[in-house]
Amino acid sequence: MTSAELQRLASLPPETRSQSVVVHQEISEAGSPPAERVDGSTDVIFVPNINISTGIRYGGYGNAQPVRGGSGSGFGGSKGSSGGASSGKEAAIAIVVIAAVALVAVAAVEGSRYDGTVQLHPMHPVHLWGRDGGYTVVPIAWLDASLAAWAEKGVVRSTEGPWRELQRQPLWRQGLTYAMYGGTGSMESVAGDKAAGPAFLIQGGYFPTDEIGILASMFFGWRDNRYQETMFDSRYFLELDYYPIKAGALHAGLFGGIGAAYRFEDLPDGTFAGGGARMFTGGALFQLELHTRIALTGRLGITHTYNERTSDMLVGISVY
Repeated sequence: MTSAELQRLASLPPETRSQSVVVHQEISEAGSPPAERVDGSTDVIFVPNINISTGIRYGGYGNAQPVRGGSGSGFGGSKGSSGGASSGKEAAIAIVVIAAVALVAVAAVEGSRYDGTVQLHPMHPVHLWGRDGGYTVVPIAWLDASLAAWAEKGVVRSTEGPWRELQRQPLWRQGLTYAMYGGTGSMESVAGDKAAGPAFLIQGGYFPTDEIGILASMFFGWRDNRYQETMFDSRYFLELDYYPIKAGALHAGLFGGIGAAYRFEDLPDGTFAGGGARMFTGGALFQLELHTRIALTGRLGITHTYNERTSDMLVGISVY
């Protein structure tokens, strides 16, 4: 429970505040001693016996105590022995497989978390950590404005009383993010012919707000060139995402990025041609909420590099 939620609850009547409590499930439990479990037979006391001395002290249920620990221009070209593009493609496939396994693991962890409102017993224990490093535990009905202002965060546990999940929160991007996409992208060879091939994008970054995110990105794509040899394209860039539009579970936005691109092609004579250049990319984003922390994301993008313009269409999973 955030500090803002604690203060909101403290402003409500003690008899009703436990009916709808906003919680965000942590991956690991906070280090606090267990509290006595409450149930339907537990007496409800709305006016506690409070003894105030130095700091925050609530008699009869919990005592504050210190705790330790936390809470356009090119880079040049090259020509070499055979296998430059093929080797790059093989390495990219390995990276994509590892990234996909990591995405499944991260999505499984985040998908198991619950963010939303719950209904609790009025005497459900609330574990509180103060801004001064102190700790105490009180029933939710005993929470008042001074204690809520003192607390930096609160924790409630489903094992310590009746727990009824009411409604999940909508998609919540704020914080760290990891995503992976696959699809098709056009790539232009050194000879000037343009065609589509498999394309993949791996991203990781941070959303300081729910609408704006900054992501480090890796793009890999490949296809056969006119000689039926491998052409491999890779891009490494920093991207800014912006999601201003929301209609129910659907979201839409824009992205733009800048970075570097590298292109290698295997040639029939056993050599390869390649080089690098600056790149600029931008396009549209579309999202469908699957969970508070998971979304199905589609991207329509245009990239300008090597004095050429290419496009890509990708679909994947974003985890927040």
